[in-house]
Amino acid sequence: MIRFGDRIELMTDDYLLEEAEGAPFRLTRPECLGKVLGFDEVWESAGSLALTVLETEDGTIRLYYRGYPSRDNDPHRSETTDMQTSCLAVSEDGLHFTRYPVNEIDYAGLRENNIVRIGTVCHNFAPFLDGNPACRLDERYKAIGGTGATGGIWVFGSPDGIRWRQLADHPVITKGAFDSMNMAFWDPHAGLYRCYSRYFDPNVRFPGAPTACRAIQNCTSADFIHWTDPIPNEYAEGLTDQLYTNAARPIPGAEHILVSLPMRYQESRMKFPGYDTGGFSNAGVSDAVFMTSRDGVHWDRPVKDAWLSGGLYDHEWTQRCFITAGGIIVRGGRFLIYTEQNYMWEDDGVWAYAIPKYRFTSRYADGEGGVLTTKPLAFASDEIYLNYATSAYGYVKVTAQDADGREIFSSGEIFGNELSHRLRCEGLAGRCGRLRIELKEAHLYALGSDMA
Repeated sequence: MIRFGDRIELMTDDYLLEEAEGAPFRLTRPECLGKVLGFDEVWESAGSLALTVLETEDGTIRLYYRGYPSRDNDPHRSETTDMQTSCLAVSEDGLHFTRYPVNEIDYAGLRENNIVRIGTVCHNFAPFLDGNPACRLDERYKAIGGTGATGGIWVFGSPDGIRWRQLADHPVITKGAFDSMNMAFWDPHAGLYRCYSRYFDPNVRFPGAPTACRAIQNCTSADFIHWTDPIPNEYAEGLTDQLYTNAARPIPGAEHILVSLPMRYQESRMKFPGYDTGGFSNAGVSDAVFMTSRDGVHWDRPVKDAWLSGGLYDHEWTQRCFITAGGIIVRGGRFLIYTEQNYMWEDDGVWAYAIPKYRFTSRYADGEGGVLTTKPLAFASDEIYLNYATSAYGYVKVTAQDADGREIFSSGEIFGNELSHRLRCEGLAGRCGRLRIELKEAHLYALGSDMA
């Protein structure tokens, strides 16, 4: 029996549904809002990329990114890796970012800059705002960083997200490769910290990757210092693609569901022969895919299509494009998500994308119609909210049935396009039963509690 009505349930898996007739999953492709930050400073260049995005208590959006100087801009020439920086840009609306004047770290004689850290660990230094209610004030911001070359993942804390200190004198996660964009965050639903990191699966082979497959592993911690041993993410269909990054986070407002937007890597392909790989041993092409999890280990990917992929622009068809930053920003009725694009090109930068709230995937029925039937539910409320969209001829119809299949409530035909349509069913709370949802030329994205 599933408790229903007091949280938002997205149509990203079959958690709620017993049957789905004529209503397959559909993937929502995000709207591109354009480039929001270029890498134009001396401590930046092609090879810089977005890492995480978060919103502070005062509503300011912070974008932390890796500054990766070209060898021409590296005063030590051979030490570009050691000259990587963690940089901070800020925005009010999520579309116009400016570099935050930290001005505390000297970079090749330049003191006026937005650098919060410098050194090898900044290759993947990924901050987040800690939502743990027991978090110390001087560690409100936390971060992870490190690769195999640093011995593994190190942990950091900060009172303001600018001045950082190590929280342990050793790497806290050591089993893995870590040579990618590892992510950590507080999971408020589970009440623990999660970390998702890179490892190589030796049991999976792809052309161009003869030794092992790039993959994602996960581990948890109660205190951010002591972590469980990492275990591989699991997928119903097995590991079928090279997953280069992860960008894992709870979905805002539906934190019991985790989302991951990995950059998927096709290593064996090269679109443009003679392309300069920038020192990499191979080039490859990439896109981004969408998946969710309810336990942090088992991941659902209901639609196998790419969530983001290259368009008509050549720079989107070379290596390591569409690296999604960790974090989702809510602005009005939209989720804002950020990606790095045009990696290792002069126009490398950060792009913003948007989807309407909770509309990652839907159950969709065409003009032939379809029906969804839920598993047995314990109704927690007299109200049911729908996130849906129909055509002018389409509709959604919701019928609540008791445990014996008798009708308790019927909505009639609902049409339009709403993020949070309210249905009131007097006497529903406290009863058990099912929902029968009819769809015709309609998307159902989510249902449950208010999504406004």
